[in-house]
Amino acid sequence: MDVSLALYRSVFPEDKKFPFSKDRISKITRNRSLLDGVLFFDLLLSQIAHIDDVSRIYPPKNVAGLRLLVATIEEKDELDRLKKASFLYYLLKDFDRTHPGSEFASHYALKSLIQPSFCSLMDGLYALDNLDFEQAIHHLTEPSVTPVSPHKIISTLISHAGPSLGPRLATTFIQATQPVLDTDSSIRDYFSALKSISVEAAFTYQRTTPSHLQPELFENLIDYCLTFKKESNALKLINLPFTPEEQTIFERHIQDSNIPTAQDTLIIRQMHQGQLNEALTAAKSAQYQNEPEIEGVNWAGLARGLSLGMGPRG
Repeated sequence: MDVSLALYRSVFPEDKKFPFSKDRISKITRNRSLLDGVLFFDLLLSQIAHIDDVSRIYPPKNVAGLRLLVATIEEKDELDRLKKASFLYYLLKDFDRTHPGSEFASHYALKSLIQPSFCSLMDGLYALDNLDFEQAIHHLTEPSVTPVSPHKIISTLISHAGPSLGPRLATTFIQATQPVLDTDSSIRDYFSALKSISVEAAFTYQRTTPSHLQPELFENLIDYCLTFKKESNALKLINLPFTPEEQTIFERHIQDSNIPTAQDTLIIRQMHQGQLNEALTAAKSAQYQNEPEIEGVNWAGLARGLSLGMGPRG
């Protein structure tokens, strides 16, 4: 008997419905497109197994296609037995999806002595490929798991898990696994997630980043605080302990900003910091003199009150 056929029959149930139906293939293909054209399983096949043109053989369109994929994996000398078995474990998870309660993958893992950490890794990557983000992070943050492509995982969570869930899962993943963020894009991604969780934490983090990124991230944080939940975030912003350099960046960025609340935020911070002359000058600026009153108050009136409170200046 052909060795690849014997392997296939020893792993995959031939008496069960083939899981890669037209609908399932379409779903996998759509998810691949959503994930910037590359599934996490694609990365395993291309970067670890060194299989070319992965999209041609995965997902398999029929039993012959699945046998070809299994044979291709088995023939790769650069893969040890554990990695080969782990890839087959991933493929068996679609049989489990088609036949709930069957547990083909877990039974194979026991028979093949796949380490639990490898099963958890494959479970996590399979969940990511199927856009089940919370389940993915449950598996990928287990202490024994070493995630592959952590930067892509972070980017995927931020881009596709939703504006609230994505940042939370991304920060959970980063804090649990401690990946090395050594590219500008990965640093920006983490900062983007962190500012949604904590303005103060994002402010502290940007100070630890490479110097060429710090002004960009700080300005990004300013804009975020002035546009998203601005009632609370702007207050957090003006109470942050800026260095003199950060204060200069803050003032310059605010003065150049088209965000409606930007100048107000600058004046309030100046008042909080005791920079009364600067606050008075800003409040007296022409752009505020005809500003409508809100509950009987506008900046022109506040400027008059501030001027009287300060008294004459020599």
